[in-house]
Amino acid sequence: MLRRVAVGLGMAVVLLLVLAGGGLLLLGRVDLAGFAAARAEAALGRRVTIGSLHVTPGRWLRLEVTGLRIGNVEGGTRSDMVELNRASAEVELASLLQGPPVLRAVAVDGLTVLLERTADRTRNWRFGAPKPPREGPGDRSGLPTLLDAALRDSELLFRTSRGHVLRTRLHHATIRTEDDQAPLLLRAAGTYNDVPVSLDATLGPTALLRDAARPYGTRLHLASGTTTLSFDGTMTDPLDVDGADGRAVLRAPTPEAILALAGASEAELDASLDLEGRLEHRGNVWRLSAAKGQLAGEAVTVRLAQFTEGGTGRPDAVAVDLGFGRLDLNRRLAAGRRAGTAEADLPLAVSDEPDPLLAAKLTVEDLVYSKLQARDVAFEGSLMPGRIAVESFGLTTSGARVIASGQVDRRGTGGAVSAEVRLQDGELDTMRRAFGLRELPLSGRLNGWVAVAAEGATLNAAASGARVSAVVAMQGGRIAREVIETASIDLRLLFRSAQGTTPVSCLLGMLDMRAGVGEVAPLRIRSAEGTVAGTASFDLNRRQVDLVAGSVRSTTDFWALDIPVRVYGSFASPSIRPARWSEDGRARLAAADDVAPLPARLRDFARANPCYQAAAIPASPPRASPPRTTSRSRRR
Repeated sequence: MLRRVAVGLGMAVVLLLVLAGGGLLLLGRVDLAGFAAARAEAALGRRVTIGSLHVTPGRWLRLEVTGLRIGNVEGGTRSDMVELNRASAEVELASLLQGPPVLRAVAVDGLTVLLERTADRTRNWRFGAPKPPREGPGDRSGLPTLLDAALRDSELLFRTSRGHVLRTRLHHATIRTEDDQAPLLLRAAGTYNDVPVSLDATLGPTALLRDAARPYGTRLHLASGTTTLSFDGTMTDPLDVDGADGRAVLRAPTPEAILALAGASEAELDASLDLEGRLEHRGNVWRLSAAKGQLAGEAVTVRLAQFTEGGTGRPDAVAVDLGFGRLDLNRRLAAGRRAGTAEADLPLAVSDEPDPLLAAKLTVEDLVYSKLQARDVAFEGSLMPGRIAVESFGLTTSGARVIASGQVDRRGTGGAVSAEVRLQDGELDTMRRAFGLRELPLSGRLNGWVAVAAEGATLNAAASGARVSAVVAMQGGRIAREVIETASIDLRLLFRSAQGTTPVSCLLGMLDMRAGVGEVAPLRIRSAEGTVAGTASFDLNRRQVDLVAGSVRSTTDFWALDIPVRVYGSFASPSIRPARWSEDGRARLAAADDVAPLPARLRDFARANPCYQAAAIPASPPRASPPRTTSRSRRR
């Protein structure tokens, strides 16, 4: 769009100068600089100066201009918006009378155009008094026919609202056509932000371009090294690259050109990209949809990639919806290293005015990142004023489905974090193999729910004071008999080793931690051989723990001593001693409501587990003599 604005502006100036001197063409070769400058100032409402303007009459009127300057708006960053070193053209005399004008041998050398908005958002490319919006397409019936034109050593500068200058430099460009019924051939070569770019285009005839009611056929081919972008479609307003609708094909064997054009030349990424889809441009919206291709040889689908230019005082907005088959990030991303950093940290800075806004959806069939291997990955998140949100994030790994959500809200100079993670049907044996753990005495499917709330200026500061609540639950499964008999201090272990496993009816652990200090209450495993229960308190800051666990007397065998064990002291070297359940301790384990204080959602999740309701635990249960009947009664 910006290139077309510059070309259109230059064309308007040339035509204005031709018309300004039209009344004096029969006087011979004359200099009309002063006369044309005055006419141009009146028409544009800007200061205009012209070094020289010579018109040579004939069947083809020759026009030569040097030292053209068009002033900038008040508040602009420099005094002139347009600077032109030299230009010349020949205009067919008959076409001035019959119209539209026909030009040939157009040559422009050293044209510089600056486009910018002032502090009050005034656009310097708007000339004259504001005009009411036009209904329907604009009038292009008077566009001239350019039989051949050449542009050399020229540039277009666009200054963003943040003061960054985007520079498009044209080393040379040409336009050629046989007449207004023949296709227009456009060739150009130059740089965009110092990245070499070339353009090869075949456009519809000039006669069709004048008909604003009909879409204009456009075929473009852009190249930067081995990176190419082709477009084949139509535009409703080609002078502003608006109303574009057609097929686009991107081929990028290496990412350097794309990253450089996007201003991210220092990013470390190793990925080729081939993509083909539908490209549209309507007003402030650019949209790529229904696109398929490959990223680094792996399938990728762009369901939507949309950029919306923000209106006055509003941020831009980006929306993407991408799908990948297999995505191996270990091969694509180079890990950044920060020398001399003792401890990594991440600021929790959330902007009140992010630009652009972002909404992203992402699906991956198979994902590899670091040591994580996952499938069926689905992500949806957004960046909005004062908030970074992950509406949903799910993946399946190590036989378990993990579902998460969360957000970071701006709080002063930092942020407030709230997040939840759920583990669904995690096969314990599969997970322990994935993490390289030794064989466990417990098997079955785990479910879990973790909730985190924290606030701070940095991630580490927030983590140090975070509240973490968690519930781990299991219904069904098996546990080694030896574990239950060891926990209950079964006397038969003196004479033999317990063999095999026994069914687990339920397992439940509930944790609540604030600023590194927390408790686990209760922790229960209920099996066919007995119930093991415990409570714990811990301090991560002091690295201290106090755990009491043991079997519930009413659920174990006659031979079980049911002596609880207390583990207390430092993490590195805890003390382990026999313990006795106090009356309060036994009552606590028996009371379903005396548990760690959890958020309502986690408490409801825990209540669904049978182990939430403790079995009755007598304070001083009677001991019966060993029965002398069946083998079953001997065990019980």
